[in-house]
Amino acid sequence: MKDKEQINFKSDNDRKISIALKIFSTIFLIITITFYALIIKLDFLPSKHLIFLTISEIIFTFSVLVGLNKTHRTYKINILCLVIAIIASGAHMYMSNYAYATNKFLETVLQENKETEEYYLIVRKSSSYKKIEDLNKKNIVFFKIEEDIRKKIKDIIDISFEEENNLINLGEKLINQKKDIILVSSSQYNMLTEEIKEFKDNTNIIYKSNHEIKNTIEVNIESSKHTIETGKFNVYISGIDTSGSISNVSRSDANIVATVNKKTHTVLLTSIPRDYYITLHNKNAKDKLTHSGLYGINETLTTVEDLLDIDINYYVRVNFTTVIKLVNTLGGINVYSNYDFNTQGYNFKKGYNYLNGEEALAFSRERYSFVSGDNQRVKNQQAVIEAIIRKVMNSTTILTEYTDILESLEGSLQTNIEQKDISNLVKYQLNNMSSWKIENNALTGIGSYQPTYSMGQLKSYVMLPDETSIVNAKEKIYSVLDE
Repeated sequence: MKDKEQINFKSDNDRKISIALKIFSTIFLIITITFYALIIKLDFLPSKHLIFLTISEIIFTFSVLVGLNKTHRTYKINILCLVIAIIASGAHMYMSNYAYATNKFLETVLQENKETEEYYLIVRKSSSYKKIEDLNKKNIVFFKIEEDIRKKIKDIIDISFEEENNLINLGEKLINQKKDIILVSSSQYNMLTEEIKEFKDNTNIIYKSNHEIKNTIEVNIESSKHTIETGKFNVYISGIDTSGSISNVSRSDANIVATVNKKTHTVLLTSIPRDYYITLHNKNAKDKLTHSGLYGINETLTTVEDLLDIDINYYVRVNFTTVIKLVNTLGGINVYSNYDFNTQGYNFKKGYNYLNGEEALAFSRERYSFVSGDNQRVKNQQAVIEAIIRKVMNSTTILTEYTDILESLEGSLQTNIEQKDISNLVKYQLNNMSSWKIENNALTGIGSYQPTYSMGQLKSYVMLPDETSIVNAKEKIYSVLDE
């Protein structure tokens, strides 16, 4: 009787263990399939790597499942396979997290490209006008605001419009009580608060209107020989001077053309001073390069294409938030400074400085501390970019901070590079695993005061291009592309 009870107990135990092993086998299989599905969706592995992974996963998964589910007298093999399955599941979950974070990031960044601009109706703080309904039958003054924006406001209330020929005059007339109501874009508002110190404190915004600009840039493979598919291409990096949403239209504070040659593993960074005095492509008028961003990324790209006589099919837009969040996520960066200088309450010494996000942004934006002004600011921006690349490419940083880096960039980075092209680049790098050579170049010029399209006839600071530096920049870009 006792022997029978022991047999029944052992049999019952075996059934429980068998059920437990089957449950874990199912969990293990689900985790493995999920991991493999995420890898396929990401599409970053070259064919030979994917084939190797597929065969390895099939053999490994089959072996573990057999080992888990086959009955063994002492359960030693079952236990061994269980331990292996637990370790493998942990590894799959860890790598799945990386793949999921990458997919999520790409879906966010590669959404429909658009830019939005707000428009404000502004009055003096002492004004009796408190809301848009108070402006019925009134006259509103504006400077370079598109007709469709004005019509949108006229559809709300019965008003008349008057055009001013100078942005600063527009702001000063409001402050000096010569005009009562003005209409400006958010970008114009930012310029007015910079140029007229008392403007922000003495005015009220009583109405805001949003306007969306779609800026998808089509890459014509047939007409352009410089694309990611050909392996030689230009990417325009635009750093806009605003925080918050990356979709906000704003001035282009940092302007860099990255020329890439996959064959030679060369990246040439050509920086253009923000105040470069150039001809806007679609306006056919002289302005600062930074102001081209007020009319959308397409205006900036086509204007730079004219300047350097190149094709630019791709762009990346970042803003102040991008720099701050990325550098802080990296735990700071080590940046070399050519000079001792102070700005925004921060002190920078000649030599290497370890900077957090806020300090890195201040370092890259300062120009008034230098005799060469914008020329040195460009060099400082390049120094920050190099420091970020060095930190990101550190193997420890990539392993420990990868998902945090992607999260820090969400919502503050925009590009028209398609996922298939990003996959193309990643696959190429995994196939070759070669190091990249990064070269820097910068256009130069001399300071001057000239009228600009975006500010009107009032002269403002610009940088007159040095034609020799433009010719040299073209030659270096063509040299990288033609290698």
